Amino acid sequence: MIAWRKMIVAAAVPLLLTGCLWGPGKFNSELALRKNGSFVLDYRGEVVLQMPDDKGEAPKPWNDKMARCYSDGRIESVSVEALPGAESFEMPSVEVEGDEKRTCTSAEIAKLKAEYEKQAAATAEKKRQESEQMSKLFGLPGADDASNRRFAENLMKYKGWRSVAYKGKGVFDVDYHFEGRVGQDYAFPVMPGSDLIIPFITIRQRNDGSVMVTAPAFTGGSGPFGARAKMMGLPDKGNDGPVSRAVGRFTIVTDGEILTNNSEEGPVAHPTGRQVRWDVDAASDKIPEMLVRL
Repeated sequence: MIAWRKMIVAAAVPLLLTGCLWGPGKFNSELALRKNGSFVLDYRGEVVLQMPDDKGEAPKPWNDKMARCYSDGRIESVSVEALPGAESFEMPSVEVEGDEKRTCTSAEIAKLKAEYEKQAAATAEKKRQESEQMSKLFGLPGADDASNRRFAENLMKYKGWRSVAYKGKGVFDVDYHFEGRVGQDYAFPVMPGSDLIIPFITIRQRNDGSVMVTAPAFTGGSGPFGARAKMMGLPDKGNDGPVSRAVGRFTIVTDGEILTNNSEEGPVAHPTGRQVRWDVDAASDKIPEMLVRL
């Protein structure tokens, strides 16, 4: 168990550090598994590209109280945390000649404000460029709309993608339909050029002929790392990973024998067999799983 935990942590490190991740948004997905070994998967809804900027904190707005002016003519701006009443504070500097403070003039405040906003803009641009470089490193489209539209057009060249439309802000609206046979491991989605992804759905056949279906990305606000950590008895771990935006329903319909499942309601009757479903929202805390013998 310890070895597996180390492997999971090692696999998660790049995602935790970059924040780059494909994930579901608002969706509806259904998987049909048949005794003859065939399956049909439908996914309609949003696929979201989460970038580091999704979690970033906007720079603090300028406050005239941030201006500091001294009797020797020096002027400077201080961080918001150093202002009176802030929760944190800075260690006082050693006083030297000329450290006596004075009231800043309007011109001095305007100058300090312009410099502060220029620096904030430069920092934001640097972060944007780093985000672009990181996304390219992992085979992800850039943050700009043109790159994402080109990615949507490229995705349409692959089997199963009926339609892919870029909606802006990293959100793609998709209609995916795939018909296949159980035998080789299957995962959805596979993005062209992307090296890192937490599968929305996986289908794996065991040696005894049974089939395990898992949906690692179909979990709530804590995200797949948080959900997996909870399953491993580590409730305080995984909270630094990308937050899930998944909201929707995942349904499995089969005429096979359902051996295990972790849904809330369990199997119910369906015209073609039995049905199991999972409703996913911010309060969800488990990864959907089902074992079925075909």
